[in-house]
Amino acid sequence: MARKSLPDLSLVLTFLREGQGVSLADLGRLSGVSPNLLNDYEAGRRKLIRSRLEHIVSFLGLGPETIDATLARLEANRAASRVPRDAADRPSPAHRRIEAVAGRMAGMAAEFGRSVLSLLTVEGEALQERQRADSLWARLKRRPPDERQALLEDSRKFRSWALCERVAAESVEAAADSPARALELARLALQIAELVPGEETWRWRLQGYAGAFVANALRVSSDHPAADKALMRAKKLWEAGALGDPGFLNGVWVLWIEASIRRAQRRFPEALRQIDEALTADQGDLRARLLLSKAQIFGALGDTKKSTAALREAASLIDKNQDPRTAFGVQFELLFNLCMQERAAEAEPYLREVRELAERLGNQLDLVRLVWLEGSVGAGVGRTAEAAAAFEQVRREFAAHGIAFDFALVSLELAMVLLKQSRTAEVRKIAQEMLAIFREQEVQREALAAIRIFCDAAKRETVTAELTQRVILFLRRARHDPGLRFEPGQEAEAP
Repeated sequence: MARKSLPDLSLVLTFLREGQGVSLADLGRLSGVSPNLLNDYEAGRRKLIRSRLEHIVSFLGLGPETIDATLARLEANRAASRVPRDAADRPSPAHRRIEAVAGRMAGMAAEFGRSVLSLLTVEGEALQERQRADSLWARLKRRPPDERQALLEDSRKFRSWALCERVAAESVEAAADSPARALELARLALQIAELVPGEETWRWRLQGYAGAFVANALRVSSDHPAADKALMRAKKLWEAGALGDPGFLNGVWVLWIEASIRRAQRRFPEALRQIDEALTADQGDLRARLLLSKAQIFGALGDTKKSTAALREAASLIDKNQDPRTAFGVQFELLFNLCMQERAAEAEPYLREVRELAERLGNQLDLVRLVWLEGSVGAGVGRTAEAAAAFEQVRREFAAHGIAFDFALVSLELAMVLLKQSRTAEVRKIAQEMLAIFREQEVQREALAAIRIFCDAAKRETVTAELTQRVILFLRRARHDPGLRFEPGQEAEAP
């Protein structure tokens, strides 16, 4: 189904902000209008009136005449969209209209006027193509994979850069539920990129873009060597095709994917550099997702405070209606961090919102992890019976799915509850079950060694809450860094 057309004033705000190179967050700081409200204005979710727009753009150093000129350009754009281009040796009508309107823009430098109006031409074309891509994807997604490929080969209308972009985005959304489907979609996007008409450099650029999503799907599939190779190929094509890009593609996705792969490879300093570069380049579209990734890197490094700070910033930007997947990830990680910092009472009021997001997404493992979070909050605020029941339910689910690390982590949280009640025999049984699943799954040596130390202490009935907490903190880091060593004599660090 095609997107609804955005109100003209919403488009004007977007074009003028981007023409000045100002992010939503920066404009929010300048104008005193929250970035979320600005985002709603641009997306057409909140009505933007002329006087309000004039107030906002005044903080960009622009007057009302800029709005008039931009509205005129929008109208010219719509008329021009049906007019064929002139021969290459003379200016097109669209270009002549840009020059004419730029000349009438009172109070503005002509070069800035031309740059803004040229941006409008590019963005107008992009909007039209993306609307067509919505319709094409609605048709394509109903077909099985083999029929999709046949359609690409038989019908030129599916050979669209915007459809490639849309299918690549669908790959990211599918990754949470099905890595195999994510990979199938990313490869379909790459196939579209190879067939798109136009200059060869443009196809290189598009193949580099789609190839990065193939790399991301391989990462989600835990094939890290293949992901790295795919990323290297994609980056070469992406860079080789830079001159052929009219400005349609958002390169921040490529930076985010590289950061995600570096994090999976435990190359954390490189991952942080890529995320910071992406945050600098981002115009607000992916900021919450980037901050979530940054928080996850800090979490893998054991820096819960920095992770929490990044998540709080992301939570202030995210639109849960527009991007429920990222909203769920941000809120879930934030509440878990608060529990790890013994601040479960702060997390409790937000549980309902996270549950609503999980139920909306409908992913079974999301719902299982939500029960885990509810158990952690319950344990933190003293509802031990409720917490123990939640942890037992989650353990059964993780055991059935063979998810060893999460099984061990929730088991250790259950052990903490049982230790407070002096139920050492049950803790001993839990320890033996953890050791069995770790051996069955051939979990890395250091993680297995930490579980053995816990098991030995449980057998001797000398296991303490302090040791249990140290094993929890270690396993949270070791799942991302298999080379990390567990030192049984070290004191627990505060999260």
